[in-house]
Amino acid sequence: MSKVVVIGSLNYDIFLSLNTVPKTGETARASASSSAAGGKGANQAVQMSKLGMDVSMIGRIGSDQMGMVLLNSLESAGVNCEQVIALDGSGTGMGIVDVFPDGSVMAVISGGANERVTKADVQRAEGLIREADMLVLQLEIPLDTVEYAIELATKYGKKILLNAAPAAALPDDCIRKCTYFVVNEVEASFYAGVIIDSLKTAEQYLPDLASRYDNCWICTLGKQGAVILQNGMLSHISAVRTDVIETTGAGDSFVGGFAYGIINGMNEEEAGHFAAWCSAVTIRGVGAQNAMPTLEQINMLKKEFGVL
Repeated sequence: MSKVVVIGSLNYDIFLSLNTVPKTGETARASASSSAAGGKGANQAVQMSKLGMDVSMIGRIGSDQMGMVLLNSLESAGVNCEQVIALDGSGTGMGIVDVFPDGSVMAVISGGANERVTKADVQRAEGLIREADMLVLQLEIPLDTVEYAIELATKYGKKILLNAAPAAALPDDCIRKCTYFVVNEVEASFYAGVIIDSLKTAEQYLPDLASRYDNCWICTLGKQGAVILQNGMLSHISAVRTDVIETTGAGDSFVGGFAYGIINGMNEEEAGHFAAWCSAVTIRGVGAQNAMPTLEQINMLKKEFGVL
């Protein structure tokens, strides 16, 4: 079975359904509210585990009820949580997610225990990293921890997938060591230094980044799909046109599906198309981890669309 190590965040997400973005000083009434397990690291770990991969999660939660909810969600999905540490005196990371009628979302996160994921946590997981097929990272934990993890995985010659979210300044050498560098439009704009808000602008500016760092860049573009840039080649991945309940976790589902595809022998374009099907199932449900699909659910959607 394919082995993956995820080092990243765990957040307790609260969802508020709103009709419009509140103005400064305005009190808006949510039409509905709910909560779910989240955090980019945990979401991606759950997606890969649901697809049948052997996934180990490295991260931190608070010693509170929210932390236990997150831990239970990971374990229920089959993720190895031996290296998820509960901290006394530190609250669990949180996300407040505003959901709008078209399914789009805006989020604010509070790092909590995620801010205390350290190099020592990575060192304790060295054996897991050494035996893994891939290391998956995001930027919701301290950057020095991310950089150290990349160095360690490079030492063992491992594939590295960095989902650079939220965008942050990283050393060029750190970016270059990532096999796969995944961003959305906002994050791509940060690294390119220009506004990337469409398929056209992604195709215009991202090839230079992939060439500069000599690795594979993947940019997700919501309804416009995604683009993959590698070795001077550009592939467009069409989004699966389906009903949208809400888009929370769609990007994380894409990352998990892409990693699954690569580790199971797909090329980058094939992995991208598979990842798009993962996201399509996810946006048909509420919450990230709850809505993320198994292989069976992906095949059911493909049959619905006449692909299988």
